[in-house]
Amino acid sequence: MNIRLTQLVVRTRQTIERIDFSKTVTFLYGPVGTGKSTVARLIDYCFGGDLERTPAIQQEFVSVVLGATLGEYECTLERGDEDTQSVRVTWSLGKEDIGSVNAPLSASEALLPDTEVYNLSDLLFHLCGVEPIKVLRRSRDPNSPLVRLSFRDIWRYCYLDQALLDSSFFRLDDPFRGRKSQDAMRFFTGLHSERLSQLQADYYRAISEKAGAREAVIQIREFMSRFGLGSELELTEGIEILESDLRAKQAQKQTLETERATDTHPTDEMKSELRELSLAVADLQEAIDTSQTILGEQEALKAELITAKLKAGRAEQAGQIFEDIDYSICPQCGSDLSMRPAVDDQCRLCGTPSAATDIRPGLDTEVIRRELNDRIDQISDSMNRKRQALERSERELQRLENTKRQLDRQLQDALQRYDSAFVEKIRIVDREIATLEERFQSLMRLQEMSRAIGELEERAGASQGIIDRLRFTIEEERSRLRSGDENARAIAEKFKAIMLDVGLPGVSDEDDVLLDPRDWKPVVVHAEQKWGFWETGSGGKKTLFNVCYALAVHEVAHERGMPVPSILIIDSPTKNISDDENPELVQSLYREIYRSATAVSGIGTQFLIIDSDLVEPTSELIGFSQKRMAGTRDAPSLISYYDGP
Repeated sequence: MNIRLTQLVVRTRQTIERIDFSKTVTFLYGPVGTGKSTVARLIDYCFGGDLERTPAIQQEFVSVVLGATLGEYECTLERGDEDTQSVRVTWSLGKEDIGSVNAPLSASEALLPDTEVYNLSDLLFHLCGVEPIKVLRRSRDPNSPLVRLSFRDIWRYCYLDQALLDSSFFRLDDPFRGRKSQDAMRFFTGLHSERLSQLQADYYRAISEKAGAREAVIQIREFMSRFGLGSELELTEGIEILESDLRAKQAQKQTLETERATDTHPTDEMKSELRELSLAVADLQEAIDTSQTILGEQEALKAELITAKLKAGRAEQAGQIFEDIDYSICPQCGSDLSMRPAVDDQCRLCGTPSAATDIRPGLDTEVIRRELNDRIDQISDSMNRKRQALERSERELQRLENTKRQLDRQLQDALQRYDSAFVEKIRIVDREIATLEERFQSLMRLQEMSRAIGELEERAGASQGIIDRLRFTIEEERSRLRSGDENARAIAEKFKAIMLDVGLPGVSDEDDVLLDPRDWKPVVVHAEQKWGFWETGSGGKKTLFNVCYALAVHEVAHERGMPVPSILIIDSPTKNISDDENPELVQSLYREIYRSATAVSGIGTQFLIIDSDLVEPTSELIGFSQKRMAGTRDAPSLISYYDGP
């Protein structure tokens, strides 16, 4: 599941802060209180999480924009300080496929036409090109409806939050969130039986339908034989004789009609009603054409607004780049300006007085962003209303056309039956024709019954092919579930190997690691003893346990093509571990992290590491990026100007 972070833009009341992310490893480090963990929380906030309201966030935060690649789409996820129920998602794939919606966190109306995208989670899966599994809304209730797995359920395997890193193993101790984490692991490994259950139900249904069809054929043939209804060949001969008689009577009727001398006179009332209907149809058709033209113009305007929004974002970035340029040579004539003395409140280049202004780029850009978003939403709402009105008009047009056609037929019948003398002459022929037609229809129905019996026999034979295909698909699905068991075993083996490489205390080569798909709690088996996360003891050991397990899940996912998002955020992997007391343990942990990043470099997992001290890779790691956040001028905090609690 391809997810790549590119940059994080934080708009505050005075500045616009930006953090770029490496494709492999981005390492943020520095003392406490400089906003390192807030970077991870803001990423989580853009993916639909809650934001911890620190004093700095409460006082200075305006909005955040996360640039990311989701599947093949270049996307931005925007969320303001007051956006508690939705996230603005804008995406593009070339010049044609672009869009922007305000995606709610909870399910609402469909966000995209002809899709099952109802909220932010559905939209993220849709852009990544991944179809999530369906799980029970209430796992302990067998009658609970099936709902799609939420993106937040799988995200906890990609964001190891500092607050929970040593106290909860992916929320497996939580009665509700634990079951969601188990559903996520079933989704990752393929151990999900929803499709198998559906296939088995279809298989047994096909067998029942086959047996029922064959039994029905036997009973119908016995019924037709008992009442002498004849075979299909006998019915065909009788139909041919009736068709010949019917053609003769119809020819006689046609002769009478052509000999009629009286003129037919349609009623004025019918003619007037037909004229009114014709005018109404023409007016309605014109209104529909006008509405379709307006819809096309609104669609073009919406695309222009989205393009303008993207251009505004690029202009903002360009402004940041050229904001602090200091000219040493005049761009007009090339004169050296380096020796010219600087004068307060004057431009050093041209000498023009410059008034000090309170520049607030974050708020100005935010106003533009919100205005464009509001305009996009207004146009979308107007288009939805226009489409609904257009659908009503089309239905009304269809109704009027049907009424007009029916009235036309009635008028023609009235014209043909107007002359009473003609009716008297033709009545006997009509009665004979009606009798023949009734007999003809009866034989046709019997013939259809005979044909239906043949089709039923053919369908019963074809059902065998469907049964064979379902049987083969069931075997394939069972094989896929067996590969899911292999995925679980691979994670357990990789988990053991990583713990041994890190040197986790209490783990040896003789131990076994088990990962039971019933609860997904990894357990280390040592002789007669078993222990897991809750029996590790110290907080530092629990932290290592969590980090090693996350590394194992992501490595196996990359090796086996499992749908785990290709990003791992670890906030304080050395929490509760002293670099002074356990330097070898810290070095071995980071060595394993960098080994994992090297093994999947380029197309694998993207790492964001947050810690107090920098631990650089001992060998070259392509794309490794570090950023110190210390609250100083050369290493500013996340909010560079903020100095508070």
